[in-house]
Formats: sequence, structure tokens, C-alpha cells
Amino acid sequence: MNGKAAAAIMAVILMCAPLRAHHGTNASYDLTKQVTLAGTVTEFVWSNPHCQIYFDVKDEKGNLVHWAGETNSPGVLARDGWSKRLMKPGDQITITVSPAKAGTPVGVVRKIVLPDGKALTRLNGVD
Repeated sequence: MNGKAAAAIMAVILMCAPLRAHHGTNASYDLTKQVTLAGTVTEFVWSNPHCQIYFDVKDEKGNLVHWAGETNSPGVLARDGWSKRLMKPGDQITITVSPAKAGTPVGVVRKIVLPDGKALTRLNGVD
């Protein structure tokens, strides 16, 4: 192999390295557990690489806890029937998440029941 070919191969490998560095859902969340919460949407962020749902939940003592739920990308969610207008601040939802391993109020979304009773799941699984 000549020097130019070796340099080109090395350049491709280095450019692809960030793709392999993706944190992955298994590293951040406990996929063996699921928590179902009733909350109020504060923000729904429809953007890459993952859409986010921010919502407030009252804990067992009545304190307000600010949660965040991670979903798939907008393209994947759109194929599963989601849209950027699906939720708005003030909507009351029931949401099931696999919680963060760190114990913080963050989770990967498994299911959402909207105010009209429609249930949506993360149909494509986890990445």
C-alpha cells in the first residue's frame, strides 16, 4: 500500500471515530427498571440528535421535581406518529421512563399517555 492510500484510510477512520463515541442508552439509563410519573410538560424540544421532554412532577412529599425525558431523533419519532406539536407546556401527561443510573430525575422515554388518552411508545426501541 502506498503512503497516500494509507493516509486516506487513516483519515476516514479518524473522521468516523466520533460516530463510535456515542454514549449509548445502556451507559446512561437502567433499562431493567421503569418508573411511571404523572406530570406537567414544561417544554418539548424537537431537535437532533434526540428530542427531549421536560416536565414537572410532585414527589411523595409534595415537592416539585423537574424531570427530563430523552427520546429518539425527530425523524424516527415522526415515523412512529409523533410530531413537534404533540405536546405543549401545561399539558398533563403520564410518562414511563427507564431512569438514569446516576439517580438524577432524567430518563429514557418508554411510553407517554397524552391528555386525550392517546398512548405513544418509543417503538424503535433504544439506541
